Amino acid sequence: MKVDYDEMNAELGAVHAGVRASECHGFFCGHFCTSNTVVAESWQDHLLAGIDDAVDLEDCSAVLTRLANQVKEEILAEEISFNLLLPDDTSTISQRSAALAEWCAGFVSGLGIGGLGEKPPLIEECDEFIKDLVSISRMETMVEDNEESESAFFEIVEYIRVGTIMLHQEWHQVNINSEKPKVLH
Repeated sequence: MKVDYDEMNAELGAVHAGVRASECHGFFCGHFCTSNTVVAESWQDHLLAGIDDAVDLEDCSAVLTRLANQVKEEILAEEISFNLLLPDDTSTISQRSAALAEWCAGFVSGLGIGGLGEKPPLIEECDEFIKDLVSISRMETMVEDNEESESAFFEIVEYIRVGTIMLHQEWHQVNINSEKPKVLH
């Protein structure tokens, strides 16, 4: 069963976690793009910091593990089933924009913890995509609720969705190429 935005936020809120659903999803996506795996040891300290109660920690960890596995399945799927975990259309554009900024901040954190700086350089489009995510994570989230804002929001979400898949594919192609043995003549 897919992890739902509201379910994830309720779980995180119940244990007073310092992160929200969109940030967690973005973190897992960024981490998976660079490491091709999302093991608990790599994210628990980052996402569950400050949760002291053992039962709360276990419950929250279980939901986050489901979310991490969902990210992996969606990014690796033959058909593009990957979507950002954001509030639905009943939320205001400002609420969805704030969640998108959180998603991007989580993604950038996930890239770093996943090992972004430890691998060969990426193609220019990937570098530009990462810079765009940093900018989006800092964007103004108080947005006027109109058709133009809705259209721009959906364009940005689609750009991020496709860019995430591109980054994952490029990252692993670069690493495959850099790990091939060099032939000496």
